Amino acid sequence: MISSETFMVSEPVAWKVGGVSVTGFSHLDDDTPCQDAHNFRVKDDGTLVAAIADGAGSARHSHVGAKAFVDSVVNDLCALPSMSEFQIDGLAKKITESVNATKEQLVRHGGKLAEDEDLVDIADFHATLLVVVTDGSNGAFFHVGDGAACGYTRGVNDTNFTMTRPHNGEYANETYFVTQDNWEENFRVTPFVESHDSILLMSDGVTPMGMLQNCTAPAFEKFVNPIVGYIEKNDNEVAHAAVTATLSREEIRSITGDDKTFVWAIRQSD
Repeated sequence: MISSETFMVSEPVAWKVGGVSVTGFSHLDDDTPCQDAHNFRVKDDGTLVAAIADGAGSARHSHVGAKAFVDSVVNDLCALPSMSEFQIDGLAKKITESVNATKEQLVRHGGKLAEDEDLVDIADFHATLLVVVTDGSNGAFFHVGDGAACGYTRGVNDTNFTMTRPHNGEYANETYFVTQDNWEENFRVTPFVESHDSILLMSDGVTPMGMLQNCTAPAFEKFVNPIVGYIEKNDNEVAHAAVTATLSREEIRSITGDDKTFVWAIRQSD
């Protein structure tokens, strides 16, 4: 459901932003590529744009689809002119246009991108999509499928957060993809007007650690606070290496064998 809310844009802010996509144990065992993808950018006006996608394990070229969707959405959103007002409906419209244009390109040229001479169908590129856009004061999550994201303010009561949760089908292991014909019916928009200074995006390979059971809330004590605290105190190269190592630990194999994408954005103080 698309919101028509509009908010005044604040002064530009600075972000410490990064992300990793880690191949899951099941894909390492099968020698298949990571089917997750992510992309992010901070515009000159301080607007953060970030996206993650999780390719369906059953779709033969989902890794190509996941990368195509995050790249096109981030590029298209960043090409928009700076806003005097934070217009959620305009952002949602641009994401919709970007997804549909990317689907057309995948049908036309996806076989070449995937180095596959056989005929391809859009279902070969099944992927979920989770996007955040925020100027540091106002923002919104745009979401199709599973995975989760949260915005919160560090040092504030743990109940003060905004989340977008997984959207599954009739069964827990089913979800929705932007590659489906009716994907717009499952396009969810979650605005936030709190001045959240931390944004986290997680594919469903990370949510078992990063969220409490059933994704009712972020797992602040066990996961979020320690990992964000480490990221805050270290430069991006060290932080990326540490997050990758954390998500690659052998003991996680018993929790999930899925690919794992984790993207963070921490607003920097003056």
